Amino acid sequence: MQLFDEALAVIAAVMHNGAATHPESEWIRRGVDYHLARTEQHLRRLHDGSQAEDHLAHATTRLLMALTLRELG
Repeated sequence: MQLFDEALAVIAAVMHNGAATHPESEWIRRGVDYHLARTEQHLRRLHDGSQAEDHLAHATTRLLMALTLRELG
């Protein structure tokens, strides 16, 4: 698990910063498909060379959101 500590810290920072701009855990009210679409957007932007934000971290966070919602059923 130690291998992922830094990556998980980056995801935690994305979630923390997102809480400031998206209050009340708004992501929970979205569906899995919504988060997958946002993941794809971030991956496209990453592939296109955009450096506006950490697109890999945001894509990964969106995937974890989708996975969480799927597991909650």
